[in-house]
Amino acid sequence: MKLTNWLTKSVAGLLCLSFSCGDVLADQFEDVEIRVIRPRFFNKSNRLELGAELSTIMNETFIYTFMATGLAAYHFSESLAIEASLSYGFNVNKEDKRILFDEFEIKTQIFRTQFNGELALQWTPIYGKWQLASGRLIYFDTYVQGGFGTTGINWQYSDFCDEPDFEQNPDAEALPEDTTISYPTFMVGAGQRYFVSKTQAYKLDFRVHRFLYNTLDAECSPQQVQESGEFKDGFPHDTITLHFGTSFFF
Repeated sequence: MKLTNWLTKSVAGLLCLSFSCGDVLADQFEDVEIRVIRPRFFNKSNRLELGAELSTIMNETFIYTFMATGLAAYHFSESLAIEASLSYGFNVNKEDKRILFDEFEIKTQIFRTQFNGELALQWTPIYGKWQLASGRLIYFDTYVQGGFGTTGINWQYSDFCDEPDFEQNPDAEALPEDTTISYPTFMVGAGQRYFVSKTQAYKLDFRVHRFLYNTLDAECSPQQVQESGEFKDGFPHDTITLHFGTSFFF
C-alpha cells in the first residue's frame, strides 16, 4: 500500500513538473518563429534553355504584327544567363487604315517589322511560388534583361506615298521599290517563368525595342530629300512586344 501511494505521488509530481517546464519553455520561445527552408524545386545553373514563343507588337496603330520567336539561353548560375532570340513575322492591316484611305484618302507611314534578332544579358533576382486553391504549388522566377541586336523593317511605300503623275511632271521621281532594311536595336525587358516540371517552363515577358533608322528610308522622294539635306540618320523608333511561350532545359 505504501509502495502504491509512493508511485502515485511520484507520477503526479513528474507530470506536474513536466507541465510547468512546458509552460516555462513556451513563454521563453513565444516570440521565436521557426522557418522551414525547402530545397529549390528547379535549378538552372549550368543548363541550356531552348524555347519557342508567340509574340505581338502592342503599340502599332494601323497594323497587327504577329511573330514566331525562337530562343536559346545558357544559365551560368541561378541568377545570371545570356539569351539569344530570333523573331520572324507578318503584318495584317487594321480596319482603321482602310477607313482613313477609303473615306478620307489619308495614307499613314507604317513601320512593318519583319524580323528581329537580339542578344541579351538576363538577371533573375526573384524566385518564389504560388499556392493554388487546390493546394498545388507553382514555382516561378522573375527576370530582367537588356541587350542589343537588329530589327528588319519592311518598307511598303504604297502605304504612305502617292504614285507620281509622269504626264504632268515628266521629271517626277519614281517611288522607291519596296524593301526590307535592318537597323541597330537596343532592348530592355522583364518577364517570368512558371515551372511545370523539372525540365519545362512557361514564359511571359514584355520587351521594349528601340531601333535607330535613317529617315531617308521613309521618304517617298529620297533623292530630292537627300539633296535638300533634310533627313536624319539614327532617328529612334520604339516598339513594345508581348511574348508568351514555353522552354525546355537540358
